[in-house]
Amino acid sequence: MKSYTLRSAAAIDMLAIAFFWCISLIIVNPTGNFPLNDDWSFGIAVRHLIEDGDFRPTGWTSMPLISQVLWGAIFCIPAGFSFDALRLSTLTLSLLGILGAYLLMRELRQPRWLAVMVALTLGFNPIYYALSNTFMTDIPFTAILILASLFFLRSLRTGSDIDLLLGTTLAVAATLCRQLGVSVPLAFAVSLLLKRGVTSRYVMRAVIPSAVCIGSLFAFGQWLAVTGRLPELYYTHLETMLHMLTNPKMLITEFATRTCVDLLYLGWFLSPLLIFALPNIWVSHRNKAIVVRPALLMAAMVLLSLTLFLWDRGRLSPMPIGENIITTSGIGPLTLHDTYLMHLNHMPSLPSSFWLVMTAISLIGGAFLATAMGVTAINLVPRLWPAKMNDNQAATTFLLLSATIYMLPLLIAGFFDRYLVPAIPFLAAAIASSSAQPPRTCTGVRPFVAAVLIGVFFVFAICGTRDYLAWNRVRWVALDDLMESRRAEPEDIDGGFEFNELHRHDPHHNLEPEKSQCRVKRDTYMIAFGRIPGYTVIKEYSYRHWMPPHNGYVVVLKKDPQDTGKRRGDEHAEQDAPTDADKPRC
Repeated sequence: MKSYTLRSAAAIDMLAIAFFWCISLIIVNPTGNFPLNDDWSFGIAVRHLIEDGDFRPTGWTSMPLISQVLWGAIFCIPAGFSFDALRLSTLTLSLLGILGAYLLMRELRQPRWLAVMVALTLGFNPIYYALSNTFMTDIPFTAILILASLFFLRSLRTGSDIDLLLGTTLAVAATLCRQLGVSVPLAFAVSLLLKRGVTSRYVMRAVIPSAVCIGSLFAFGQWLAVTGRLPELYYTHLETMLHMLTNPKMLITEFATRTCVDLLYLGWFLSPLLIFALPNIWVSHRNKAIVVRPALLMAAMVLLSLTLFLWDRGRLSPMPIGENIITTSGIGPLTLHDTYLMHLNHMPSLPSSFWLVMTAISLIGGAFLATAMGVTAINLVPRLWPAKMNDNQAATTFLLLSATIYMLPLLIAGFFDRYLVPAIPFLAAAIASSSAQPPRTCTGVRPFVAAVLIGVFFVFAICGTRDYLAWNRVRWVALDDLMESRRAEPEDIDGGFEFNELHRHDPHHNLEPEKSQCRVKRDTYMIAFGRIPGYTVIKEYSYRHWMPPHNGYVVVLKKDPQDTGKRRGDEHAEQDAPTDADKPRC
């Protein structure tokens, strides 16, 4: 009867989460047959598979991608290829990932309210939510990893062969989406041996999942190379990491910088849970009086270090300090020529007061996160060897190792804010599982503050994503009208990164410095957010921008007849344009 009650409660919670998620999507309206960010590249691969029956990723691809392409193709079967269908495929996996995070917390024997909080913290994380409305790889990869970790945790606790098989299968799917999927089976291997000890039986169980994932990744890479399908950028991150490892001074500098950036972002994203973390973790420590003072000292030192890091960037430069999804104007890269390359102020930023508050949350959250992880490590060290771990400690070790192994290559090879998304559920679950048992009911000041923070995430994620989709939808309407009314060909238009690459991607094409870095042959027409020297506005399209509230515009520009030479204003664009190291992703 108790088991039935627990299952019924979990079903009710998950239905409520799914309902809440679907209502938010109605507000956002994620429709439109157009690509966003890099997903034009992944969409082309799906289209090739559907139309030609052949998997041929574009040269822009730097990951295996095959599992995501197969998943997207399934959703295109009923009505043919479209970015709407691909977006639906990501939204489906995104919801499965959110529900998987809930189940992960319940597997850790955490109360319902905390499981719901973790699920909502992940689901309405601004980056996770925004990317759920694209065909980018980040969300499918994260969702599959969460489900894989759920089965690995069950196998770690019960020794189930079925759970081990399911976890391994999902880990292979994650690895064949993005290479760092191997982080979870590697973490499982270490955790299993620490819990059970090094015996022939458990060594085999520990090694097999990692060996299968690594073997699948290697075999797939070899197949791509032998068949002439290997994308030009496939080994870019590996080459960057090897280059960094051969330059110790650069490695130390970049590692320290990226660690600070990661702590700030993760402190921000995990702030609703970190409110509960330190007090509960202190309570769980056997010698509470001994650990409290060092923990507070560590938190103060990390807080000071992060503050000095931001100050060094320019008088306490506020968030956001990363690249790609979260920008000063809200959510989504502004990939039109005037904003992305010329850095013209055609898209209003959110109020500085908003970013100062987010910066304060990031600073405090980053300090709390580092301290919580430090105290948790201190709690676990005496249990590492010989095998003395209970189920809860083994689970915490597994989750922390999953996040750590995933993050380490990124601290060396490079950073985009969206790369942090897969670490969020593991760190959230680890923080919860490492602390003393929280109260069964959610009352008091801390739950209220956490709920307010999740509410801020909710508003920011929904409004920002809605605005991002709105201006992109208008941009593609303008492009369709331009090609129909003016009989303009794609070669005549600088329509922004996604349009240019979708129509004219060529990995061997040499970019012309006087034109957009994204493939432009003849820039007779241009789509922008505002006026540009050397061009005349021939039509404008308006839309309502929610955050900050204003009437937004996307304009169609035509090059002035007398401007036959270099585009005026390009000098400024060239000075401010990203370096070659920044160009692989818009």
